Amino acid sequence: MENLVIELTTNPLRYIEYFLATLGAVGALLFLAGIGGGLPHLFTYSHGADHMSHARTRAIWGIYLCMVTLGLWEVIRVIIGAAPASYLILSLVLFTPAWIPWLYKLATGKGGNGH
Repeated sequence: MENLVIELTTNPLRYIEYFLATLGAVGALLFLAGIGGGLPHLFTYSHGADHMSHARTRAIWGIYLCMVTLGLWEVIRVIIGAAPASYLILSLVLFTPAWIPWLYKLATGKGGNGH
């Protein structure tokens, strides 16, 4: 237990990196599950397009999760000094899709899904 505490306090960036890598992998799997679930509809057209909204939602959330994870990693790298400050622009670009629904609601007064 003592070795674990020493390792966590001397090099916490490694464990933050592991956590964010796992979170990014979950996002990638979520995206692939959304794309894979919607792929048969692309070739069969057996139902209306509205029945696949869950697959589109899964794919979008997978992309959001990957982008936010990469953006957080870049912010952490800039904060600890392992990357130049210009990388903050990359993180802001990666965080942008998470703000699009909020900005749409703010600009139009409607919800992000058209209601």
